[in-house]
Amino acid sequence: MSTLAGAAQDWAKGSQGSTVWTIPNSQPRTQNPEVATSGSHFFLTRNLYAQLGAGYLYQPDTTFEIFSSNGSSTTSSSGNLAFNPGVRADVNAGYNINRRWSVEFDTGLIWSSADNPTLNLNLNTYTVPMLLNVIYNVPLKGPWSSYMGIGAGGAASILSYRYSPTSYYARDNDFVFAYQAKAGLRYSLSKSAAFDISYEFLGTTDPSWNATQSFSGGIPPTTYYQLKEQGFYTHSLVISFTWTF
Repeated sequence: MSTLAGAAQDWAKGSQGSTVWTIPNSQPRTQNPEVATSGSHFFLTRNLYAQLGAGYLYQPDTTFEIFSSNGSSTTSSSGNLAFNPGVRADVNAGYNINRRWSVEFDTGLIWSSADNPTLNLNLNTYTVPMLLNVIYNVPLKGPWSSYMGIGAGGAASILSYRYSPTSYYARDNDFVFAYQAKAGLRYSLSKSAAFDISYEFLGTTDPSWNATQSFSGGIPPTTYYQLKEQGFYTHSLVISFTWTF
């Protein structure tokens, strides 16, 4: 008997009591497996996200140069600069393209300080990165996932320093090219919220800063300074909270 004839017979039998409709060869509807397991990976359900983070920062030793000129003579000095432990704070806004790929704008503040008795220098550096990151996400078992990413852009580098021999204090800023690599492990609290811990490396081209020291009456003459840091690299361990919406 054909399928159509079978369906007609089923309807005829059902018409003696209550009407029953049957659909031949119909398949049971199942839930999309990706949606069914989406509770394990928050980024499956929403695209936009915001992230706040803060953590410990280590900045390797670098060479610091000071050039000074007062119109009649020019001097220069350089020395090794050892930084104290610092702090990194991140503010990110991103978009999950799909399960695997995300893009984000990364900014925040990096603070570190250093003292150098040889150069008679005490300084603080404040770096504001402005980066575009590309992130690759790797779902793991249950609520866990990992990610890695790279980014590039620029950074505003601010120097605040005090020169001991003359108790001279000054501040200047520079804007330099910046690049970054990061990797982390994330735990999803829900479809909208997650905590993660990440390692972040940031590097920039060599920043330099200028300052002028003037004296009343022009004695001694005005002195012009240029300070340059050779190699700006930071390593950070950051704990973050992410919210998708």
